[in-house]
Amino acid sequence: MMKQTRGGRLTLASASAAVLLGGALLLALAAAAPRAVSAAQAARPPAEETPDLKLFTGTWKASFQGEVFAILILKEQRGALTGTLNNFDISLDKEGNLAPGTHKDQGDAPLLNVRLKSGALYFVAIQNDQYNPSTEWKFVPINAHQAELTQMIDNQPYTTNGVPAKPIPMLREHTKP
Repeated sequence: MMKQTRGGRLTLASASAAVLLGGALLLALAAAAPRAVSAAQAARPPAEETPDLKLFTGTWKASFQGEVFAILILKEQRGALTGTLNNFDISLDKEGNLAPGTHKDQGDAPLLNVRLKSGALYFVAIQNDQYNPSTEWKFVPINAHQAELTQMIDNQPYTTNGVPAKPIPMLREHTKP
């Protein structure tokens, strides 16, 4: 606390105490600032590790009743995944399994809005279908030879009659050495 003399001037002792107190306050704030940043950094979730893109690349095929109906081709290009998905129609039974009527259509669609999140590849494929012009998909490799493809709507698995469609099993085509 500073004392003023009757003339409104600070005494030398009061002014010195004020300078020392102000300096101590600045030092205390400076010392606390790095801790506050460290605490903020600790509260932030760690950055997600980018998965090995080789786990995704290749030609993946899905079959129903012995016939291939879906072909997903993924390539690494300049550190990102690109590719195509052929056009196909799926039919589902009341449990969400593939059902008769699932078949391959003509043409391939380029993958758009390709992004990796939590070990899964999300993308949109433009279809040659006037009723469904584009479809969102989630592709998850299980291991080097197996994966699952799931149709998505609004970041949730596609549902029919309240039952979610089960993931479509896919197998990686063997490459010739």
